[in-house]
Amino acid sequence: VGIKQDITQQETDESRVFRVVQGILKEKLSKRGVRVVTGLGKYFRERDQKRDGALSKAVFKQALTVFHLEVPEKDFESLWLILGDNCNDKVDYGEFTRAIIGEMNEYRKAFVRKAYMKLDFNKTGSVPMVDIRKCYCAKKHSRVLSGDATEEEIKSSFLETLEDACSNSSEVSYCEFEDFYEGLSIGIMDDEDFVNILRNAWGI
Repeated sequence: VGIKQDITQQETDESRVFRVVQGILKEKLSKRGVRVVTGLGKYFRERDQKRDGALSKAVFKQALTVFHLEVPEKDFESLWLILGDNCNDKVDYGEFTRAIIGEMNEYRKAFVRKAYMKLDFNKTGSVPMVDIRKCYCAKKHSRVLSGDATEEEIKSSFLETLEDACSNSSEVSYCEFEDFYEGLSIGIMDDEDFVNILRNAWGI
């Protein structure tokens, strides 16, 4: 029982640290979630020369500065202690991003996967940007319906943001696609609103 309580207490302490950091960054992310999440993903992948998903403390600190996501030093150190594997002084950048930003719930993720699988019907793990351009539909986008933007403007804006997020601007991996929707998800409180965006854009 003692060990179980210790583990539960540890998990509570960890989630408290995550909540504090996410609370600090929430406001900064609400207006520019897509650009930040996709930008961070690309930034980390470009610096992951070993392709093992792990990066040093210095890289993470630099990333937070570059993307104007400053976190108080004591909170960053608490975060690092929780995430860090003392053996090699590196942390998985997927875990780090989820810790500072949070992540979509499984319900939302299922629809993101569904949309990507529709695009990547050959299951190659990447989708040519020309196919994305062909399949993306802006007809039911809220700004098109309200008359604030044309379908072409919304489509161009979407494609430009997605291209910026990709290591290779002519194709989109699942990670890059998910990063886009992870960023979008931050500013959308209601699950059904989020799912409808995917349904309308990709016809799923």
